[in-house]
Amino acid sequence: MAFSFLGLKNRMLELHHVSKTYTHKHHHVEAIKNLNVSVREHEFIALVGPSGCGKTTLLKMIAGLIPVSGGEIILDGRKIMTPGRDRGLVFQQFTLFPWLSVRENISFGLEVHKVDKKKKNEIVSHYLGVTGLKDFAEFYPKNLSGGMQQRVAIARTLANNPKILLMDEPFGSLDSQTRSHLQEFLTRLWEAEHTTILFVTHDVGEALFLADTVYVLSGQPMGIKSVFNVPFPRPRVHALKHTKDFFDLENTIARELEGSSFAVD
Repeated sequence: MAFSFLGLKNRMLELHHVSKTYTHKHHHVEAIKNLNVSVREHEFIALVGPSGCGKTTLLKMIAGLIPVSGGEIILDGRKIMTPGRDRGLVFQQFTLFPWLSVRENISFGLEVHKVDKKKKNEIVSHYLGVTGLKDFAEFYPKNLSGGMQQRVAIARTLANNPKILLMDEPFGSLDSQTRSHLQEFLTRLWEAEHTTILFVTHDVGEALFLADTVYVLSGQPMGIKSVFNVPFPRPRVHALKHTKDFFDLENTIARELEGSSFAVD
């Protein structure tokens, strides 16, 4: 599988000449310029770039939270103008409702959209299972670790059956051990669900462990410096990170990031 430029068949998400410019006190800052990208269904893509290069801005435009300044973003043939259920966004910060249990958090979107009770319960039970949260279904967020809270957030997003899952450094605020566990959890989840994932990070090792293709982004204005197809088979476990092949490719990608300019997301 590959995260490819325009021109391939079975494209699901397409970015045509996308740009984003911010204006502050008559000063124009070009964050993203003439970006052309295509994502096919079931791909797991990682975008790696320096802090502040525009990664979060890009995800927010795909999510429909902020408008593009130029070009267009198309999902399944429809131009993205506003947020929609076909895109699920997971942030670095935990965004759970503290007054709702794990089960209630996962079912929240289904309740809003008045999904049939039987179907809703089936969906919630499924995601409690695949995320390993069955024994914690009646717990409240304050009683969960950070890693478990993020699993709930991922389960809640997937319960709404998005066509693409947008992940904005979702493990960035966690300690290294928890982050490592969640990386392995996410690879297993993708292998079970095959949800299309666009994963943003500044951690090269994380991108390489999780994704099938890694896009290295430049600094401001954000562009694509290079593309790496990840050769490691699945399923993946963390012993992979200690192999020479992983180490060599990680260093190669890290060198691509050197010299990138910094901006503000």
